[in-house]
Amino acid sequence: MGKHRWSLLVAAVAALLVSGCVAIPQQKFVKEVHICTADDCDTANHKYSAEQLLAGFQQLLKANEGEKVTICDSDPKTRACESVGFCYFVLGGTLPGNGCSQSIVFSEIAMGNQPGQLALKADMPLTFIWTPLKCASMTGTLSVRSADEISFEFQPYYCNWMAVGNMSATFNFAVESLDLSRGQVGGYASHAVKGTGNGRGSGYVILKFQKAMPGGDNWLVGQPVPPLPRTQLSGAEH
Repeated sequence: MGKHRWSLLVAAVAALLVSGCVAIPQQKFVKEVHICTADDCDTANHKYSAEQLLAGFQQLLKANEGEKVTICDSDPKTRACESVGFCYFVLGGTLPGNGCSQSIVFSEIAMGNQPGQLALKADMPLTFIWTPLKCASMTGTLSVRSADEISFEFQPYYCNWMAVGNMSATFNFAVESLDLSRGQVGGYASHAVKGTGNGRGSGYVILKFQKAMPGGDNWLVGQPVPPLPRTQLSGAEH
């Protein structure tokens, strides 16, 4: 390969890496983030700063660190859990079927390397045709770029199905609502697998946390937030 063509290839790869710093595709569906607290519900930008919202997410994630968070199919009108699980069509070689996930577990919550960011890990059990996959943990960030742009973004991670199916999986989530009193986060999720099995699905889902904000508290205002150790995970930077 000539030197010029190699330079163009390097530039293209660099552009792709930099593109990870922009909003995820499903962010376009979020016009406003809606917030429910101990007192009322309102659009986020009418009442809270990005710093307050980051503090609220930090409290929610730390309170549920290591706990199973249920994934529910839902819609932005009701924000109700219609059915447990998020599924989409996957073609595993020549074998068609549904790939599904019913829960996610967040861990290692820490301050990110960029302002307005938390670094974290997550485990998201997956199944294909009701058979569990073995997957590595995801590494990613929760970014609060503004009161109306909040997202979970994870790096690609490895999954294997029955020792023969090797895949790279991706998961991202654009937040549309936060209900601390009920321990719920709603938004537009996107999950995909590529490799032996190929498929992609997206839609509105609810993340239902086991521990909600205690009555009388408000994790967004008037609540001291304990400092967290800064992470060394440079791969989660944006």
